[in-house]
Amino acid sequence: MHSEFISLPQRRLFLIRSDASTTACQPIVTVLLGAFAEEMNKSRHLFSQCRQQLAATGGSYVQMDPYGTGDSDGDLDQTTVLEWRADLQALLALLQQRGYQAVNFIAMRFGALQLFDLLAQAEPLPLPLHKIVLWQPYLQSSQFLQQFFRLKVAEQMALGEKTSQQQLQQQLDNGEVLEIAGYPLTAAFVQSVKQLTDVSQWLVSQAQLATTAQQPATKTPLLWLETSTLPNLSPVVQKSVEQLSALFDTQVTLLAGAPYWTATELVACPELISATVDFLQEE
Repeated sequence: MHSEFISLPQRRLFLIRSDASTTACQPIVTVLLGAFAEEMNKSRHLFSQCRQQLAATGGSYVQMDPYGTGDSDGDLDQTTVLEWRADLQALLALLQQRGYQAVNFIAMRFGALQLFDLLAQAEPLPLPLHKIVLWQPYLQSSQFLQQFFRLKVAEQMALGEKTSQQQLQQQLDNGEVLEIAGYPLTAAFVQSVKQLTDVSQWLVSQAQLATTAQQPATKTPLLWLETSTLPNLSPVVQKSVEQLSALFDTQVTLLAGAPYWTATELVACPELISATVDFLQEE
């Protein structure tokens, strides 16, 4: 494992990476896109275990701290998700320059929104897409914001005060910076989240393009790993998987377990890690 900073205009971003042998015919790098805020804190140990197993099987990976969220420069109230998109594009260009020829993505929760927003851009990725693994993904920015604002609503309720997402949005619109779970949130950041690509609409439009194309496009393999205490997939997940299947070679696996992204104590998920690594290593 190596760590480094990459320098972009007016910002430095922190990377954790591992480089496999460059003698492979088509070296592939796996980019990990994490959850946001406290959900990432709850799952950071799982990303660490995943990186270790990837490296043990000879795989290369990169995980970048977004600007303002950790070891990278800046504070969260100084950035937007659209700037994070540009940083990801710059990272992929750098990986292409370093000799990689294709890219995998492991995208968890908010990271899935970032991934599909990146794929939806008119400019093609610097590296061809090889495989995708989704961990408990958000596919709608509105759902992500609703869940994140609920943290503030619950905090206010614990103090005996009532508030709502609408009231919190109004405070942002008035120029206030909201502190939610220790993270400073600005109107600009929230607005940038709302500007992320609507995944459902994008999938429908891309599926329509694929059906009108003269040659059927090769579908990228995609694995959705859903962890739940329920015996079956929810109707919402089933519908999303169906939409993804129109564009991707989609598999879904239901893993029995607690919600590791919100649990009070850190949760071990060995099946999540092994399923991810096995899928990425398959020919």
